[in-house]
Amino acid sequence: MNPKLENYLKTKFPKLYTECGEQTTFTLVGFECDDGWFRLILWLSRYLQSYIDQQNEWAAKYPDKYLPVKQIKVLQVKEKFATLRFYVSGGNERTEAIISFVEYMSGFICESTGKTNNIAVNKKGWYKTQYIDNTKNPNNYNFVDDEELRKLLWEIKEENSSQLYFDI
Repeated sequence: MNPKLENYLKTKFPKLYTECGEQTTFTLVGFECDDGWFRLILWLSRYLQSYIDQQNEWAAKYPDKYLPVKQIKVLQVKEKFATLRFYVSGGNERTEAIISFVEYMSGFICESTGKTNNIAVNKKGWYKTQYIDNTKNPNNYNFVDDEELRKLLWEIKEENSSQLYFDI
């Protein structure tokens, strides 16, 4: 990921992207994925920190109704088998579920461009989620959306080109 984008995340969410303390000597040194997933990581970071702060505020006010959430420390952010991997310490079952969902969603977003249309996964060798127009040999890829959906989205784009709410 572009170092400026990495720095933005680390600056915006210092509680998430910091040393992990006593448990480990590991420090997040970088993001091992392309810029196309930046917004996904940004939104995940916003949600996680907001949820933790709010939950801990409520736990302090209403200890009989809310449990505090241990601050998440991000250990590693990378691409593995064509999806995002977001490894953390801390959090709770809810934060684990949100992270799992975002990791799943990354498989439908181009890691390089952030596009959501014509996304395919390499079927020969190294797995990578890519916008199909950026590939050298489209025959080596499997689309993440089926042919029927891709045709339907194309028809809608042609009919309503001025009111398109999704990327085609």
